[in-house]
Amino acid sequence: MTIRAEHAAQALERARSIIDQEIEAMSLLRDSFDDNLIKAVGLIQACVGRLIVTGVGKSGHIGAKLAATFASTGTPSFFLHAAEASHGDLGMITGQDVVLAISNSGMTKELFPVLDFCAANGAKVICMTSNDQSRLAQRSDICLRLPPVKEVCPNNLAPTSSVIITLAAGHVLAVLLMERRAFVDADFGKLHPGGRLGLLLSSVRRYTEEFKDVVPTVLPTELLGHVVIKMAEGQRGCVVVTEDGTNRLLGLITEGDLRRAFSPDMFSKTAQAIMTTRPVAVSVEDLMSSAVTLMKERRIAHIVVVDGESVVDVLHSKDLMQRGYM
Repeated sequence: MTIRAEHAAQALERARSIIDQEIEAMSLLRDSFDDNLIKAVGLIQACVGRLIVTGVGKSGHIGAKLAATFASTGTPSFFLHAAEASHGDLGMITGQDVVLAISNSGMTKELFPVLDFCAANGAKVICMTSNDQSRLAQRSDICLRLPPVKEVCPNNLAPTSSVIITLAAGHVLAVLLMERRAFVDADFGKLHPGGRLGLLLSSVRRYTEEFKDVVPTVLPTELLGHVVIKMAEGQRGCVVVTEDGTNRLLGLITEGDLRRAFSPDMFSKTAQAIMTTRPVAVSVEDLMSSAVTLMKERRIAHIVVVDGESVVDVLHSKDLMQRGYM
């Protein structure tokens, strides 16, 4: 079916206006933050149990996503469906936990048994709601009031803009907690070992333990004829120049270095004469993301891996691409 040009233009204009409305809702959220936000961060940070996020409907979907975000960024957390809670799952809540209850109206009846249980067992409650006079707000220890916003739904009914600001408010909590805990990329990598993120946030040591091969090395006094043989045998496109007896990194010779050194007396030269004396290197304790970033920024195909000053491995961009790191 072909859409007439004027209809397509109208649809695009409507799409932009929807985004404008949601941007306006986000602006209202930004201006609504007060001391309760800081109190909520402090309460969660001090929690010796877990952060339990609960809700139903669209709030439940957002809550499940936020629980996953908290858990992957250093705040032990899980999602408890409010409707399931009153059918036995209330036992998941202990007096050491903090409950984050989400309801735009603040009158979601499935949340009331959760509130009763928390009050009886000493669990603290933080709520997210746009109605600070609601039963949920009145029975919570801290209320994060969300600004009332107009839904972008043409009937102003389907949760749309309100969902966006709830998600954003949860992200604010998660990021502030990360910063309070000095949660860094290495910490994230420990909690996220799968997928490409997990690969990049793993240590260089882990990579070398899994893929390490014999490193082609030569001494600085060896002639280039021997260097060529070593390079061909190693199939890395380079050889590492090391100190005799210590394996200390002295330099690197790549195929490009050999091409640039070509001359009638080439094979009378030593490795030391043509090597790069300060090759780019990473420690086994560095993250793979650091190595990949260096290779991209420097536009190089090889990085030497060292443990202290001793050569451990050589990373090659081709291998990293084949293994999903680039």
